[in-house]
Amino acid sequence: MQPTLKSCVEDWKALPWKQFQKQVFRLQHRIYKAQQIGNYKLVHKLQRLLFSSRAARFLAIRQVTQLNTGKVTPGIDGKAKLNEKERLEMFNSLKGLNKYKHSPLRRVFIPKLNGEKRPLGIPTIKDRTVQCLIKYLLEPVYEAYASKGSWGFRPGRSTWDVQQNIFINLGQRKTNYKKRILEIDIEKCFDKINHDKLINLIHLPVQMHKIIRSALKAGVLNEKASTQEGTPQGGIISPLLCNIVLHGIEDIWNKPRKYMDKRYNKIRFYKNRIIQRGIRYADDMIFFIEEHEDAMELRRKIDSFLTERGLNVKEAKTHLVKSTEGFDFLGWRFEVKANNALTSWPSRKNRKLMIDKIKTIMKDAKFTLEQRLKKVKVIYRGWRNYHQYCDLSKIDLWSINEWTYQYVKRLNSKLNKKDRAIAKIKRINTIQNIFNGHKFSVFGHAAVKSEKSPFDNDWLYWSKRKHKQYWGQLAKVLTLQKFKCNACNLKFAVDDHVELHHVDGNHKNNKYKNLEALHRSCHHYEPIHGLKRRKATT
Repeated sequence: MQPTLKSCVEDWKALPWKQFQKQVFRLQHRIYKAQQIGNYKLVHKLQRLLFSSRAARFLAIRQVTQLNTGKVTPGIDGKAKLNEKERLEMFNSLKGLNKYKHSPLRRVFIPKLNGEKRPLGIPTIKDRTVQCLIKYLLEPVYEAYASKGSWGFRPGRSTWDVQQNIFINLGQRKTNYKKRILEIDIEKCFDKINHDKLINLIHLPVQMHKIIRSALKAGVLNEKASTQEGTPQGGIISPLLCNIVLHGIEDIWNKPRKYMDKRYNKIRFYKNRIIQRGIRYADDMIFFIEEHEDAMELRRKIDSFLTERGLNVKEAKTHLVKSTEGFDFLGWRFEVKANNALTSWPSRKNRKLMIDKIKTIMKDAKFTLEQRLKKVKVIYRGWRNYHQYCDLSKIDLWSINEWTYQYVKRLNSKLNKKDRAIAKIKRINTIQNIFNGHKFSVFGHAAVKSEKSPFDNDWLYWSKRKHKQYWGQLAKVLTLQKFKCNACNLKFAVDDHVELHHVDGNHKNNKYKNLEALHRSCHHYEPIHGLKRRKATT
């Protein structure tokens, strides 16, 4: 008898997700430790064990179909999402992957600020699931040897850590005004990576190498049958592959840390301690150069490194600037001022992007005025949150506040006199709530320790760091729950999505006894939300 969709929903919910996460993490931790001591035979043995495990396959399916933000994006097969029955069928299809071949990618072009278009290759749901499974095997290996200067697309790390490390390099007032910064951008990094070099750098058993090569050679629908270079930029594993192939470039300008040996009154160098002078976030990077050093020598080293991997520097976006002239990186402007103090604020391009988004939303007549203001609130608060550790007093934020107020005022001018007076009060309160009451702390973020990794099993350290990412009611609820999910009782991992759940379904009832912090996946299956969905469809 064929299982019904209703029975599959119950079967999917009843799976031991807590146990699955424990099993996968335990194997990933062992892979991480084996890679650190150079026991590659054990690494491959553990990778094969994890690849064939039931827990990893179920978690990969859940990650791709329920948790990822792009979960409803279709590939060439046109499938945008899977129900519980289809997920269980996919689990069965993942049992035999010896002859697995990656499907072609659906190509989408995303407009860039300079008028160009960025190609994005979107795999099918099954291909994304297999990539996620391979990522489970490969990520702890890379984390075991990753450089202290690599920050992009790594678990437990953020752009705020980069901001703080720039402060460490340029915060010393005695020397920071003399330093220069070399900004490097790689030309079409994802499109030109040498496949053979990349495969040689990947630590995986032969069977998984074939899957990676299949993904690399997948090509693009309606463009060409196969590609000889590049990684599919829309893939789950693409950023990790980029990190692997560029590993080491951020270290080519490091120098040993020196100290004064008082016994002999001589300056000596530490054997295992270095000054990290390169910072890389995926394929964007900066290097700090002392006044007396030759910048051309650094360029030769960079060019040599990239040529070996089939890549080259994009000259239009590569600049050598003085620290006092300032530079843009990851949406921020950094500059050493006249008093030799380093400061940071949102870059002009980043601010303009936020303002354009708000104006586009406010002019979108598909939504009611109330819906538009809610969307503006999400955009602006997200933007302010990203820039909370820089000096927002240096830029004009009043103009977008005033523009929004005047725009809403014009829309409300068509109302009758009584409604217009009521709308004015609502308008003032709503717009003040969106744009006011935000705080910032310049370079106030505590950067993650560069030698730490979520796979090192130091749950206490990572739980404390995770807690600092939240504020307000969610932070309070997390403290009350001792940083455990109220539904599955499992501790929140570094990259888990944490959501605030209203027990009675009423989002206006914000009493703490009505609030719970849950995993996003646990939140989906709360009975109150199922009841609401059923009412909405009847």
